[in-house]
Amino acid sequence: MEYTIRPVRAEELEQVAAVEAECFPAAEAASREDFAHRLVTCAESFFVAETKKGEILGFVNGCCADDSHLADELYHDSSLHNPQGAYQMIFGLNVRPACRRQGIGEALMRHMIESARTRGKKAVVLTCKEHMVTFYSRLGYRFFGLSDSAHGGASWYLMRYEFDREPRWTEHRVAYYETDQMGIVHHSNYIRWFEEARVDLLNKLGMGYEKMEAEGIISPVLGVQASYRSMTHFGDTVLIYPRVTKYNGIRLELSYRVVDRDCGEVRCEGESQHCFLNSEGRPVSLKRQNPAAHELFLKIAEQDMNEKTSS
Repeated sequence: MEYTIRPVRAEELEQVAAVEAECFPAAEAASREDFAHRLVTCAESFFVAETKKGEILGFVNGCCADDSHLADELYHDSSLHNPQGAYQMIFGLNVRPACRRQGIGEALMRHMIESARTRGKKAVVLTCKEHMVTFYSRLGYRFFGLSDSAHGGASWYLMRYEFDREPRWTEHRVAYYETDQMGIVHHSNYIRWFEEARVDLLNKLGMGYEKMEAEGIISPVLGVQASYRSMTHFGDTVLIYPRVTKYNGIRLELSYRVVDRDCGEVRCEGESQHCFLNSEGRPVSLKRQNPAAHELFLKIAEQDMNEKTSS
C-alpha cells in the first residue's frame, strides 16, 4: 500500500478523530477538540499516513515536556506543552484496524523518532498496554515497567527511546540458501550472523575492520559458541543484538542474541572471543597501538555492562 507520512492539516481532524475512535475505547480516546488544541500547540509532533486518494490510514501525535515522565494531565491540557522541552511525549500511535500488519505503524513511529532526533530531544517517551511492549521493544524502546498512569482506567507500561543509549542491532531476513529441506535455518548460519552483527557494530562505532586494518590492526576470532533456543524459518526476519561483555585492551569478548523481529522469541544466543594483532601477526595492546579505539571500546564495554546489570 502506497502512502505518504507528513504533518497533519486542520481539515483532517475529523478523519483523525474517526481513526482514534476505531483504535481506542471511549474512556481512552481523544476527542476532535483535543486534537484541535494539539494542532495549535504541538503541530511539530503530529503526523499522518495518507494515501494518494487522501485517506488517513493512521497517525502519531504527542507533545514535548521537560520531564521524562508522561503525566496524564498532558493528554487534555495542551497548555502544559513546551516546544523546547527535552522529551518528546507520545499520546498515541493509531492505524485503522483494516490497514494493520503492513508496516504503517512502524513507519509512523520511526518518522516521529527521527523528527525528535532532528529537534534535539533527549528521548521519546510513551506508555502502552502490555500486548504492545514487544512491538515497541523491537523499535528500540527500553522497558521501565508499570507506570503510574490511570489514563482511561487501564494499566500502562512506561517505555523510552533514548538517543544517548540507542539500541544496536543488525536486521537479517532469512534467505532460502540458509535453510535445509524443511525450510529451517541450518545451525552454521547463526555463526555467520554473529559476524555480520559484529562487523555492523564496529562500522557504526566508526571502527570498522577496514579502518582497523588500514591502521595495521587485525582482530581474529579466538573462539565462538552458540546455543540454539528455537527454530528460524525461511522468510523470517531476525534481529541480532551484539553486546561487548569484556575488554581489557588486549582481548575483546562479545555476546549475541538472535530474536524473531515480529514475535520477539529468542532463536539463538552466543559468544565470541577476539584478540588484536599487528600486520605481522604479533599480539598488540590496543591502548598503545590505537588509544582512540581503546577509549571507544572501554566506553562501549562499560555501557553494555551497565545495561546488562540494569536489565
